[in-house]
Amino acid sequence: MIQIENEQLTVQIDPLGAQMHSIKRNAAGLEYLWQGDPKSWKRQAPVLFPFVGRLKDDQYEYQGKVYHQTQHGFARDREFKVVEQSSERVVFELRDDEKTRAAYPFAFVLTISYQLDGERLLISYRVENPSDDQTLIYALGAHPGFNVPVDEQGSFETTQFSVSPAIDYQQVKLVAPGPFNDLEHPAVLHMQQPITLDHELFDEDALIFATKGMPFTATLTEPQTNHGVHVQVNGAPFVGVWSPYPAQANLVCVEPWWGIADSIHSDGKLEDKQVMSRLAPGKHEDYAFAIQPF
Repeated sequence: MIQIENEQLTVQIDPLGAQMHSIKRNAAGLEYLWQGDPKSWKRQAPVLFPFVGRLKDDQYEYQGKVYHQTQHGFARDREFKVVEQSSERVVFELRDDEKTRAAYPFAFVLTISYQLDGERLLISYRVENPSDDQTLIYALGAHPGFNVPVDEQGSFETTQFSVSPAIDYQQVKLVAPGPFNDLEHPAVLHMQQPITLDHELFDEDALIFATKGMPFTATLTEPQTNHGVHVQVNGAPFVGVWSPYPAQANLVCVEPWWGIADSIHSDGKLEDKQVMSRLAPGKHEDYAFAIQPF
């Protein structure tokens, strides 16, 4: 386990999946990150790459060949290499190899940086295409889960969820049997006022905000103690908010997505898949978000 710390925060990251394992504010010693439970959700903060969400039949077709791929891709289950480390920053790297190419026929370099900045944790991604002649097609996302409530006071049902800007958002619905996206029939999320959490909010899977790349902050707050967390996103087309259902647990994930699950109308071809990024040979793209516990 890799640890970084400053006066305000101590953060641990597991090289397996480059997944955050712990986020603590030093003053209170409170654990903000979900610690995993096989009864509800065993993971903590997986990295989603090279897909976000589920593929139809857990497979896709590329250049006439069919490849198997489970939900959210393979990066979350691969060992990352530590390529840079200091007291307040660590950088992980994952490169394609024979095993990844069997499921995903592309050359890539995925770099993930965790950097402490005062009371914030900055998470940055760089996707590089080292190929000489092949365009890289991919999606990327984050899936951090937070303890709700953070401490023993309050409960899941007293925690408030709010967003900034506090406006109406298009909501992308997820439908069975996937869950697959139904981008063509959006609903509306009225977010002018905070929402008090209820497990039934997630009975149809994640609430997906179509943020369309604008600056967006999601906040979880326990009113009794005023403890909680801000997740600050900029440049992501979607942010998913999820808690397991019907297996209920005291956690909420706030997920910046640069991609989305297959459409209910997907033809299974990678070239036609919605919301996939494309990188020309030799190019790279950067992504980022921040977590601020309070």
